[in-house]
Amino acid sequence: MKKITLKSENTSIKGFVKLSGSKSISNRVLIIKSLSENIFSIKNLSNSDDTLRLEKALKKIETCRNSSIPLIVDANNAGTVLRFLTAFLSYGDGKWLLTGNSRMKERPISDLVDALEELGADITYASKEGFPPLKICSTKLRGGEISIDTSKSSQFVTALMLIAPLLQQGLKINLEKKTVSQPYIKMTASIMKKFGINLKYSKNCINIFPSEYKVSDYFVESDWSSASYWYELVALCDNSEIKISSLFNDSIQGDAIICDVFSKLGVSTEFLSDGKILLKNISKHENEMEFDATNCPDLVPAIMVSCFAKGIKLSLKGYHHLKYKESDRIQAMLTELSKIGLVHNYQG
Repeated sequence: MKKITLKSENTSIKGFVKLSGSKSISNRVLIIKSLSENIFSIKNLSNSDDTLRLEKALKKIETCRNSSIPLIVDANNAGTVLRFLTAFLSYGDGKWLLTGNSRMKERPISDLVDALEELGADITYASKEGFPPLKICSTKLRGGEISIDTSKSSQFVTALMLIAPLLQQGLKINLEKKTVSQPYIKMTASIMKKFGINLKYSKNCINIFPSEYKVSDYFVESDWSSASYWYELVALCDNSEIKISSLFNDSIQGDAIICDVFSKLGVSTEFLSDGKILLKNISKHENEMEFDATNCPDLVPAIMVSCFAKGIKLSLKGYHHLKYKESDRIQAMLTELSKIGLVHNYQG
């Protein structure tokens, strides 16, 4: 086997990073824009593949709503896109075949489909029961009250929340089992309120009342999930300093917790007056750390690598839902890190 050795003579890094807008926020605002009857601008939209794919799909859908022939909409490997569009396409007019790549066809979606069918949606599985692709005939959904299992993904809840204001009866969503990625549901609620939606959100229940999305230009703050890899870089490079754009202390992103997490790994965070943050390597770090990934699964890769490289013992819990991502994220990380000496006690 061919081996490649990477060496660095200078481990001190200083610089400025202009991050793209949050993918999670961008995708939610794009759906809201398509559900709104008015036009507004979105600034600092994410340039991620998922967001570009969703934006392209929504434009295609808008021009084909009245087609009598089912239109193929391909989410490829974007779980957010497929889940949001499952609910989005269920409401209104048109016929659709919603599909994705081979991995997407292995990711369960029955909890969302079952909930939509309770509201009157016309959805059938085109191949395997419980999994994409989906045949969807858009219709007027009635709204009401539903219960949904939230132990696999919070995106099912967000998909329902985004269309809920347009339903005649509104929608009451009861959250069953232990909710994963709960900050993403709170993010959705915050954005919807920004656009004038009346809703009440508690730990186990969301009540969304019939209303219309109001026009409001929107600035998308930068992506804390993406920032985690710059935190990792600073953690691993002595005497390093990096500034990152458009990240704020009052962020609606749950992944903003990365500030506190990496303070234990030797990185300080300073919020500057111009909307940037300054990361500094402060050398001192803990020897052991515990992290619960239940609410922030996207932070796991950067945290795992940082702990491994710095010799910090990591106790990771709340990771069961990571196997439902674009890959089995935990297994993939363990496989690759084991190649360079990681010792672990993994209980899958």
